[in-house]
Amino acid sequence: MFKQLRKANQNDYLLITATLILLVVFSLSLLSYVQGQQKAAERDQALATGFSRTLKGEIKNSLTLSTTLKELVLASDGKVDNFSTVAKDLLAENTAASNLQLAPKGKVTEIYPLKRK
Repeated sequence: MFKQLRKANQNDYLLITATLILLVVFSLSLLSYVQGQQKAAERDQALATGFSRTLKGEIKNSLTLSTTLKELVLASDGKVDNFSTVAKDLLAENTAASNLQLAPKGKVTEIYPLKRK
């Protein structure tokens, strides 16, 4: 009877040991998964923040460009001498736009550049 009890205890220890090993493996797998999800969320947040900053800069450049053109048009009653030169300089400083159009009262009177570069 004592031998049977000892054999039962050995089987119980093996079962407990196997269960503990499986529990550790499961816990490590779960931890790895959660950390991967956190890294992915952090990466996505960093991308969104970078995109937001870029977009904010582009909007600021566009508004600066629009305000400059507005003031230029208002100061010259809708006619801007050397518009091509002025537009070229403005576009060189502000990369938010690829062309400029002068449209006092909604009618386009000047475009720079006329053709895409």
